Amino acid sequence: MDAAASLRQTVTHLFDAVKYSNHARELEGAAKEAEGNLEMELSKLESQTDEIRNLLSRMEGETSEHIRGLSVQLEEFLATAAAQAKSKMQRTTREELEEHRRMAEVEKDKALKSLEAYLASDPLPVVESMVNVKLNDGIYEALARYECDGGMKYDFRLASQNSGLFHRELELSRLGYELRVPVRFSRAILKKERVPGFERLDQYVLATAETSGGKIRANFQKVGNGAKLKVVTSGSGESDFVGLEYSDAAEAVNVMNDPALSALVDIAILRKAAGEIVNGMSELAKKKVALLRLTLDGEEPLDSLDYERILDLVLKVLGPPYRSVVTTLSKGGQAKEALDGLSVEFIQDRIRVLGKKSASVAQALGVPQPK
Repeated sequence: MDAAASLRQTVTHLFDAVKYSNHARELEGAAKEAEGNLEMELSKLESQTDEIRNLLSRMEGETSEHIRGLSVQLEEFLATAAAQAKSKMQRTTREELEEHRRMAEVEKDKALKSLEAYLASDPLPVVESMVNVKLNDGIYEALARYECDGGMKYDFRLASQNSGLFHRELELSRLGYELRVPVRFSRAILKKERVPGFERLDQYVLATAETSGGKIRANFQKVGNGAKLKVVTSGSGESDFVGLEYSDAAEAVNVMNDPALSALVDIAILRKAAGEIVNGMSELAKKKVALLRLTLDGEEPLDSLDYERILDLVLKVLGPPYRSVVTTLSKGGQAKEALDGLSVEFIQDRIRVLGKKSASVAQALGVPQPK
């Protein structure tokens, strides 16, 4: 992603994520404050009630029967009034707490959705990425994991149902190749020489697969007898490694470690099939659905609603190219269309949503602080 497009993503989606997360944190703080105020008010009510009880106890010591009777009536009234006051205070605070927490959850959800929209385009330079699929009750569970510059890692759930390859069980026959793998030798009945036994892979279904950097580790299973096949490649080039292991109830064979068996493997076709699965998983990685986890140096800022820390990291990693874009905008050297429709005024307007953090972000981007 070019710097202008990345900057636009940052000042829209990421700024919104920070705004909503800060509001959620404020609401959670207000809820805690309301709880603290309730405890203080209940303590004050109890103290004042005790003072009145002490006065009534002195009245009970009076010789006049009328005064003693009045004190009993007043004590009963005091107990009822204090209970009613306590109940009203608790009910009012509970309603206030529920509203604060409801609004906080709404803001948390908006913050997460904004962050998902931001990260879906992978705006930060990716150091390493991985895509994983796993068959579960006929449906592929899929996720993509990214490690970026600055120490940020995040996982996305992927929409396998919208994938050309993974919307249903992937049988190798769907790839259109004649895939046969030699897995054993047996003696011919009328001849002395050994005869290779082949497994037809069109009967196998992909059970799990993991790909990264063009490499793949895939496990296939044969419907019915549970025979398994493991394929590992280090890439799609002719000199790249290909590993092939077969196992069933009777035996386990490392096909590529047996020269007699490996000589019979059509490695070119196997590489093509593996390459198609790698390409399908790369396409699947674009179909991001939900952010599952995000960490910064091993910590999880989403739990503490510290989205500002994510923004700080983005500005640290991408600050120089962002400032170059702002400089170009300030000089009017390029059409706004070439800079993703950005303008200094637009960036300033977006910075305002950051509240107290707006000054430091404006300085980091090199734009005048908004008034």
